Amino acid sequence: MSKFILSNRRELLLGAAGASLYATLPGIAAASAQRSFTPDFADPVEALRAHVKLVGTLASDTVYSFYRLNIYADLCEGNFVPLYTMNNLLIDRWEARGDNQFQMTKYEAGYYTEIDSYEPLDAVKHPVTGAPVPIQNFLLGPVPRGYSPDGYVVMGYNPNPLPLEVIGERVFLATQSIESSPSFFDPTKTHYTNSFMTYSAELADMQNPDLASAPVHAQLQNKTMWMPWMNMGEQPGGTVVRGYGSKIAGLDALPPGVLDEFGKRTPQILDIENWKGFLSEASSPE
Repeated sequence: MSKFILSNRRELLLGAAGASLYATLPGIAAASAQRSFTPDFADPVEALRAHVKLVGTLASDTVYSFYRLNIYADLCEGNFVPLYTMNNLLIDRWEARGDNQFQMTKYEAGYYTEIDSYEPLDAVKHPVTGAPVPIQNFLLGPVPRGYSPDGYVVMGYNPNPLPLEVIGERVFLATQSIESSPSFFDPTKTHYTNSFMTYSAELADMQNPDLASAPVHAQLQNKTMWMPWMNMGEQPGGTVVRGYGSKIAGLDALPPGVLDEFGKRTPQILDIENWKGFLSEASSPE
């Protein structure tokens, strides 16, 4: 069964196309139609198109997103230890291939700042020894993803979508990745992925057939292994991430000073035309 086939909600009367048509009838206000009807996400095509509209775009276009990630050390005892914040930029190139087939190629970068600050960091205090540890900035890509009504193909871990929900005047899409695989850094060890993402958009935007990409609010949480550059040795635990962000209009929409720092610290993300080969935090030490 398709991953996009979602639990049927008996109370849904019309899909997005029907709601849009109803809103054009004489004497019926669009706002009233939007309050009365919600998309039928039990339809795998409607669910796919809603998913793509939330996370990217139904058009052949480039989508920019910016996130702030607060990162903590989980030492498996006591409270989490605040480490730093990452400014995270994603550039996703989408291609609409017809017949509800979509291809996306993701490029991603991040640099680190003081926790809950925009002050860049070159080193972080080791959460156990207190010694300064040089930071390795984050690069990932190109990462391809293919979307269709039958599901989608993802390189690396698989962000499995949960049923879309309509709550109040917003549509919500949550994904979860609970997986294990051989570690990039040491194939004799197991890498555990526990990653959770939630997107939400206004219902009216999701119902608008002329809008290819919905403005979203997004939140994420994940638990990951220690990165090798942190020099954690055999210390149990890992990092815990809490993040938030949204799509942005383009690089000029980044917060003040952030674009310059990406240019200094991860210039590859600003020149993806010349991004050569696959890069990741595992394969691109600075």
